[in-house]
Formats: sequence, structure tokens, C-alpha cells
Amino acid sequence: MVSKGTVTKQTIINRIIEHIHLNGFSETSLSDIIAITGVKKGNLYFHFKNKEELILEALKEAHRQYQEYLAAYTAKVSEPLHKIDAMLDAVYTYHKKRKFRGGCIFGNIALEMADKNIAYRGFIHDVFQQWIDWTATQLEAAVAGGQLLASTPVQELSHHIIAALEGGLLLSKVTKNPDDLNAAIRGIKELLHYYKTNKGLKRRNNAIKTGNN
Repeated sequence: MVSKGTVTKQTIINRIIEHIHLNGFSETSLSDIIAITGVKKGNLYFHFKNKEELILEALKEAHRQYQEYLAAYTAKVSEPLHKIDAMLDAVYTYHKKRKFRGGCIFGNIALEMADKNIAYRGFIHDVFQQWIDWTATQLEAAVAGGQLLASTPVQELSHHIIAALEGGLLLSKVTKNPDDLNAAIRGIKELLHYYKTNKGLKRRNNAIKTGNN
């Protein structure tokens, strides 16, 4: 049976995630947290040492929820490249439903807190690294299965995919235009197609020869 204290702590976390998504760390005050959660200051400090700990816990819960959402999409397909496509489509659907308000909560916190707080920097690094590693795993499986060329630079490509996706999210957050995220996703899919074809291999070989001349 879940204790009353645990329920209260989880309720506090769930209620402030959206506020953090839209306002970030600096623009989330203790007064905001009390107003949003309806919890008294003393009860708040019973569960969390300070604002930094509370917001970090909320970010961890936001990550858990987002991973669960992505996993539900990618579980519908079995082939590794289809899983990447499903992940990209899931990201687009998620942010389109939000009308691109807030952008990526983890990217936002990275910009705001990475140079200010080592705990936040470590957490955001782990989030991005998890996405990169997951993408690399799918690419490696696609290479092993003959769906991608053996020469595919898996590590570089997995980094590029996540960086391009985050860039597309940032642009769409600013413009509120789905075409900006769509363009990033199309670019990722075209790049993957490049490594799927013999034409792509020939182009890479020609580029290497040209560079050596």
C-alpha cells in the first residue's frame, strides 16, 4: 500500500512538471510551487530539501513519462530502422499536440542549467546519452541485418540524429511552425536512406577519391 506521504510527494512532482516545461528553473519560484500544488511550505520541505531537489525530481519523472510514451510507439514495430522512424514520428506527434509550446523540456534545462549546476548537467547528459545510445543500438542492428551499409558511421550518425532533432524542436518552439521540426525529421530520414543504398556507397567512395586527389 502506498503511504500518504509518497502520494503527496508524487502529486507535487506531477503538478509542477508542466510549469517547469513552460517556465524553466529560474522562473519557477517557491511561491509558484506552493500555488500550483496547494501544499504548505512546511509540507513541501518535508519531502524535498530545496527547490533544486524538487525540480530535479520533477525532471526525472518527466523523463520517465516521456520514455514510456516513446517506448509505446517503438514497440509497435520490430525492424530497427522502423523503430527509429517510429521514434521520430512519436516526437513530432507529441510536440504538435502541444502546439510546440515549451519545446523540449530537457533541452530547455540544458541551456539554462548546464553551466550552473553539476547535478542538472549530469542528469541532462544522461538523458541525451540514453537517446544517442538507443539510436546507435538500432543503427548497429540495421547494419548487422544488412539494412544499412557496413560503412555506416554509427556513432557519428546517432549523435547527429539526436542533435538534429533537438535543433528542429528548438526552431519549432520559436516559430510555432511544424514545418521546422518536419524539415529536421525529413533530413534525418534522407540521411538514413543514403546509408541504405548502393548509390550512397558509390557517392561516399567518390568523395573519398576526390579528397585524396
